[in-house]
Amino acid sequence: MKKLMLTMLSVVGMMLFVALPAKACTSYYVGKDCTKDGTTMYGRTEDYSPKKDKVYKVIQPKKVGKNATFKDETGATTFQAPIKVETTYRYTICHDSEGAEDGYFGEFGTNTKGVSMSATTSASVAKTVGKFDPYIDAYESKVGGITEENLADYVLCQASSAREGVELLADVIDTVGAGEGDGLFIADQNEVWYFEILTGHNYCAIKMPSDKAAIIPNCFVIGDVDLSDKANVVASPNLVKLAKNNGFYVAAQDGKGDINVKLSYSGKGYAAHNADRIRGGQYLLSGQDNTGIYDADYQDPFFTCKNVTVEKMYELAGYRYEGMNFGRNISYRIGSRRTAEAHIFQINSSMPTELATVQWFSMASPDYSTFVPFYGALLTDVSKAYKTEAQQPNSRAAYWIFRNIGYLCEETNDGDGPNRENYGKGVKQFYKAYMTKMEELQKNVNAQMLNVYKNDKKNLEYYATKLGIAIGNETMDFAKAMYMDIQTCKTNGTKYETSSLSADDIEYDLSMVTAPAKKADDTKPVTPAKPSAPARVQVRAKALKGKKVKVSLKKTAEAKGYEIVYSTNVNFTKKTTKKISTKNLTKTIKKLKKKKTYYIKARAYKLDGKTKVYGRWSLIRKVTIKK
Repeated sequence: MKKLMLTMLSVVGMMLFVALPAKACTSYYVGKDCTKDGTTMYGRTEDYSPKKDKVYKVIQPKKVGKNATFKDETGATTFQAPIKVETTYRYTICHDSEGAEDGYFGEFGTNTKGVSMSATTSASVAKTVGKFDPYIDAYESKVGGITEENLADYVLCQASSAREGVELLADVIDTVGAGEGDGLFIADQNEVWYFEILTGHNYCAIKMPSDKAAIIPNCFVIGDVDLSDKANVVASPNLVKLAKNNGFYVAAQDGKGDINVKLSYSGKGYAAHNADRIRGGQYLLSGQDNTGIYDADYQDPFFTCKNVTVEKMYELAGYRYEGMNFGRNISYRIGSRRTAEAHIFQINSSMPTELATVQWFSMASPDYSTFVPFYGALLTDVSKAYKTEAQQPNSRAAYWIFRNIGYLCEETNDGDGPNRENYGKGVKQFYKAYMTKMEELQKNVNAQMLNVYKNDKKNLEYYATKLGIAIGNETMDFAKAMYMDIQTCKTNGTKYETSSLSADDIEYDLSMVTAPAKKADDTKPVTPAKPSAPARVQVRAKALKGKKVKVSLKKTAEAKGYEIVYSTNVNFTKKTTKKISTKNLTKTIKKLKKKKTYYIKARAYKLDGKTKVYGRWSLIRKVTIKK
């Protein structure tokens, strides 16, 4: 990923703005032969800033007609290029708040054709190379080169396959040019391509192997390529010619290919901050410590590993080299408090195109956030909080809901300090359990969605969208509960070592979605949908003097009343139930026992005629009576 941070310098009485690229994103890929369940996984961490608000949206299709031109809608760049479809495809996109000064920067997404994309890890060629084919400035040129600002949107709005996406990008670099050096992934149900933008008009893309994995930080890694292998390699017409004519050509090391791209265009070796991440990622996934990465002129980026899971990829995205010894300070880890978002695409080639790709991603650093799954190809909308723009902390924006936990658990840029142990331990304990449970539940959801595909395909988008909104909201509720728990611990001077949340609190299946009402036809009357339950209520509980606890509920739409249950046992084997009306959303529980811990939960209900329809129980609140 390449974004620009402007630093003001005073030089000879003039004020100059120097662009400093933030280079710490890490991409990763694991072929299907290396995973436990036979799915392919790829993705990236966007390491830029702990205060870079992200939003997740659905971009609706647009009828643009013949010979339309794609333009940067934000006006941040002057890039423009032809659109080759008359109606663009719907796609999901994660990007910065639209009010951000440096532009939109779509980071990843999936379109209705099942094409997914992750862009980018920024990289650069050797200083002696760039002058022979300079980048086309995206901000000052009349027509700027393509950059991260537009890459994902340009491809996803019109690519019907991964190969077509690669060819679209190749064509635009041939004709318009590129504004920066980048590495990125484009994939579909059947194949994953890794694409390196090297110079203004030169590039190379390779189809990724199914039996290998790769960790790709901010450097070019494609090595020997055989340009005659058109099924697996797409390269610029002058890739070899430019290198040979200007004295930086290095032949393929295996003696079979046409060129070693990495050695030719970016030179020997890897910078330490890149080598560290390659070494760390390989160690976590394979168990092998590749200390030779520092001395090698070049290393094949691929390695082998076995039985990789989504949970392991989540661990990778937040990995800070636990269990490794580098013998020195590390400038960049894969997992960092600067991570604005992280994601993986999990691709199951045996599923229908619409269901083949599950998009897991975390708002903010996965160190103190978690991956949430979505069927990106089917989404028509997302939770309101996920698309809320907020460049400053905002309790209604998903990014800040997840990010604020990190603020409580970190003290330095590296996220180190006693708060990591005092408060972070309980967070990581729950999120590890969450990922284990969610990966298992996803298998069941896949089966349920496949059943919808076979028997009720017209409602497939409906179920995927409603399920995505429901699981997004549920996971945010977990984050809010942990945030309140940690705040309580800080106030009381206690540690948050064990979360009151449990994997048993997680609900993730199609029972979260109200079935759509059936439409009337000539022979059948309209069948009303089963009445939906009220939403899960949010609860606060605070100990008061005099052996009391004040319980406060947040109003739930359509609720006609609430039940509060409390017990000294977390399983509520012996419990007391209190009723509460919608007019007064607080209840003071009296005559409790001192030095006892009480567990409290609540649920809302609505009426279907005279029958009460109950919502799910809230997350459990824990309160200790001290006096």
